[in-house]
Amino acid sequence: MDDFIKWCLDIPTETRKIEFKRLGEKKVVKKIIETVVAMANTDGGIIVLGVDDPDKKTGKTPDGRIFGIEENFERFDEIGLELKNITPNIPINWPPEIKGEYSDDISVVGLVIPKVTEAFCSYKNHVFVRLEKGNKTLSPVEIINLSYAKGFFKSDSELVDVDFELLDTPYYEDWKNSRGLTGKTIEDNLYQTGLAKKDSKGELIPKKASVLLFANYPNDLLPEKTSIKISQYEVTLQRFSETPNMIGVPKIINGPVIQQIRDAQDYVLTLLRTGIRLSSGFLTQYQIPERPVKEAITNAVIHRDYHSKRDIEIRLFEDRIEIDSPGLLPYNITPENIGFVRADDYRNDLLVKHLREFPVPPNLDQNEGVRAMRAEMKRAQLYPPIYWTYPNLKDSVQVILFNESIPSEWEKVEDYLQSGNVFITNAIVRKITGVKDSPVVSRLLSQWTNKGLLVKVIPLGGGKKGVKYFLKLNQQQETLFENSHD
Repeated sequence: MDDFIKWCLDIPTETRKIEFKRLGEKKVVKKIIETVVAMANTDGGIIVLGVDDPDKKTGKTPDGRIFGIEENFERFDEIGLELKNITPNIPINWPPEIKGEYSDDISVVGLVIPKVTEAFCSYKNHVFVRLEKGNKTLSPVEIINLSYAKGFFKSDSELVDVDFELLDTPYYEDWKNSRGLTGKTIEDNLYQTGLAKKDSKGELIPKKASVLLFANYPNDLLPEKTSIKISQYEVTLQRFSETPNMIGVPKIINGPVIQQIRDAQDYVLTLLRTGIRLSSGFLTQYQIPERPVKEAITNAVIHRDYHSKRDIEIRLFEDRIEIDSPGLLPYNITPENIGFVRADDYRNDLLVKHLREFPVPPNLDQNEGVRAMRAEMKRAQLYPPIYWTYPNLKDSVQVILFNESIPSEWEKVEDYLQSGNVFITNAIVRKITGVKDSPVVSRLLSQWTNKGLLVKVIPLGGGKKGVKYFLKLNQQQETLFENSHD
């Protein structure tokens, strides 16, 4: 039995990015193609062919799950043919490159599905997305909204009904002078730089990016919301309630994006330096470094979905900061690889391009920014930034910065999971940390799961014996595939 087979048998349940399919069922090909589309439209994944679900152990092999693609070669070949009926075509290797040999006449394969980056793909005129387990068919309205959320449609390039004179502000003058533009009018300069365009009637119209860059009050000029809302709460994860105690009145920050970034950074950093004064009289002190806060706010503003009618929300708690930005992770970025790989493009590339031209632009490199956040938090002995998004959040990305020093046990668990080990259990944690008490380790694992550092995988049959955990902030998919090769 090779490593890939062992890996398959070690997984206690299917997940959003992992599914098992035996080829004995009559309608299995249709289900497989729908799952291929759903995974591609979400964050990618892997479908293991020739292996039954973890809770089904009826096969002839000792483990009860391995049937092999040999169970029905005709259906295996049919999968390859049906993959060609996905529109637009997905770059999938067929036959699959990942293969495991159980015996001389039983083999399984792993079909790797990449995340699509330009548009939703469909099968038989249906668009599917992946849930934690299973697939969902999108309605036409959901397709449009999620296309903006995923960055397939670029909202910042849309034409908007706003007078040019409302864009002739000091922010425009700073940008114009920094670029050395010599056009006689603001219309000329915006047209020459791609920030305005003629409509079907030949009338010159500004693009949304120009309103976001230069208008004093873009939130009042556009039908979408473009503001930032900042709130403080007297609560922690451990004692969270449905009606948390808000401290004071939320701060609303408006203005062009470059000023929003500066004002939000200054306001939040001032709150962090001041601390939260609790009703008990206790003053919460924050250890979170400045750079992760600045980077998180900058990323939220420049990478948000400007088609959404929701504000960015920044919430300060005793033990953490949460930053919610409308829109999903675009292009090739996933919760597992963010900060590890470079994004193929920007959701708001027109906005980002021209923000760079201001005299003192913010740091606009998302990939390096996330790496810097992670490095600064580690240097301060704090937990790494955590990213929550779909399917936990419908159409937004949430970044969490914890105001809590990491215990030595977490460092050992993280090192173990980043050293080629996919899963960890209570017993393994006790072994590598030296903590002998199982209930104590269970509480630690529960805390790390609640924080979003670990993902808990419970066997479909239930029970504590088979519970495993994997690292959320990791290139899990790529690691699994590398470890799965012969």
